[in-house]
Amino acid sequence: MFEKDYFEKSHFSKMGGYELLTKLNSWRPKKYRKLILKSSTPNHKTLLDIGCAYGHFLEILQNDFIVHGTDISRHAIKIAKRRVNCSYDIGNIEKEGIPFKQKFDIITALSVIEHLKDPRKGLENIYEHLNEGGLFCFEVPTISNKRSAFFYKLFFSYDKTHIFIKPVDEIERLVKLVGFKKVAIYSSLFPIFTKKKNFIEMFSFIFGIFKKN
Repeated sequence: MFEKDYFEKSHFSKMGGYELLTKLNSWRPKKYRKLILKSSTPNHKTLLDIGCAYGHFLEILQNDFIVHGTDISRHAIKIAKRRVNCSYDIGNIEKEGIPFKQKFDIITALSVIEHLKDPRKGLENIYEHLNEGGLFCFEVPTISNKRSAFFYKLFFSYDKTHIFIKPVDEIERLVKLVGFKKVAIYSSLFPIFTKKKNFIEMFSFIFGIFKKN
């Protein structure tokens, strides 16, 4: 499902291709980097990016942490290896769990949770592979009300592999149920990020930072 055709012949092709879309939205992961650095400490040294795709986020973070990447797609990892020289492994975080034996100080998952049939299982595997005090940082589209449903339809509904789209409060409860403590949740659809609840629920796309107690 997530091999070459997903990146080159699916909905991405209608928007100029995956690489072009990533370039047009490059401001967003750069903002994520700043928020991660703001929430991290010198003890946070290692980082795993789940769903690393073509390695764009790893490229942004490679000078800040010892980075590692994993993806369900062999094709994506093949491309990522050309962009960033680091450790990679193929894995399904729901079925096989995290495909690394070591634990990490930070785990990121951008546009991953919405693809999971069993998100709680995926989150539990992430929790188990974080060191104490580690950070879990993720982005996910949400639908909390009619306005966010409009923005979801406008920007995200074209990807038919989305199977877990929930309100912000429900996603927050699920992440906390696994054992994480919330650091912050931001509205991240537009360049001006905010933690105000009405904007977070209105604009569909969020970026969350949670901590393992």
